[in-house]
Amino acid sequence: MGETSKTGALFFSLVWVSFGACATTPVYEMEPMHFKVVGKGPNARVETMDPEALFEEGNRAFQAEDFEVAAEKYGLVSDYFEGSRWHKVATFNAGLALEKGGRFEDAIARFSSFSAALSGTKDSQDALFRKAHCLEQLKRWDEMLAVGEALLVPHFRDIKVVDRIGAFVVRGRAHEELGELALAERDFRRALDLYQDHLEERGLDKSASVSIAQFRIGEIYRELFASIRFKLPLERMARDLEDKSNFFLMAQSAYLRTLRLQHSEWAVVAGFRLGALYETMYEDMLAAEVPDTLTEEEVGIYFEELHAKIRPLLMRAIDIYERNLRLGQRFGKRDSWMQKTEASLARLKDVLRAQSSRAAEGDLKPTVQPN
Repeated sequence: MGETSKTGALFFSLVWVSFGACATTPVYEMEPMHFKVVGKGPNARVETMDPEALFEEGNRAFQAEDFEVAAEKYGLVSDYFEGSRWHKVATFNAGLALEKGGRFEDAIARFSSFSAALSGTKDSQDALFRKAHCLEQLKRWDEMLAVGEALLVPHFRDIKVVDRIGAFVVRGRAHEELGELALAERDFRRALDLYQDHLEERGLDKSASVSIAQFRIGEIYRELFASIRFKLPLERMARDLEDKSNFFLMAQSAYLRTLRLQHSEWAVVAGFRLGALYETMYEDMLAAEVPDTLTEEEVGIYFEELHAKIRPLLMRAIDIYERNLRLGQRFGKRDSWMQKTEASLARLKDVLRAQSSRAAEGDLKPTVQPN
């Protein structure tokens, strides 16, 4: 042990075989085992690494949501037991544990290795989807685009409709974040076309990918809608209003379609965005440029009339936020989108109360009689 202990950590492979002088003696094949020397000097000890035991330890840690330990155990099987029957599944599971633990870079390496080893299979496809999710978290859009392309190549001959829809969504998301909005919308619409062509497939309407495709179309038009500000001269303002209204309607339509799919996660997100559309239109109209030729009194009259005209936008946003909270409660949601909905609802109710107070004060002002 003297020389061994100086190395810090050495691995020895031992394959168990049976001995026998007779040809009829049965041969028992067992999984290879490894011995790991850890520690130094008098604290050095030998730990046995058995792939099946490590795999089970990984399973228990994963179920307990101890993803760091799970990744370590699965990783040992993947790294040191290549010939083991546990090797491939341990590699994939190591990627899952790393992903769950937020170690996306390390997870990508595991999923890439697994996918390459099983190229063209359903298992390889599953690993590519997980890799795409990790790349999305890291905002590595060029690489995510490449994964989307790989998912859509013909070698996945037996790809299911739901997975093909998911592949279009992966590629569409990458196009979207790269600013290639026309290509992104095309991929999202191709995903939705596939869904429409297979409505008879049970449960397809509950696929997250279908809702995401519909929602992302709404996001594309929401961004275009939000980019337009009302600027003078009046001729430009009229064009801005027409363009902004068109983008508003297209985004609204996409969000409503997402809501109708009733996916427990994406319906709530779409509901929040729908309310935010009305809120943004209200705020942008209040922020519209005012001609500097107006007197102070005329500006005051203008804003009074504007508030009255756009008040329905405010009321509509409040109504949608309230409905979205009820929807989220029905789904049992208590996530950040519910919190955003609650915050927006509280803010708009404050605005409404302030407006009502000002209006009441105006009504109570005594009329000044001329002398």
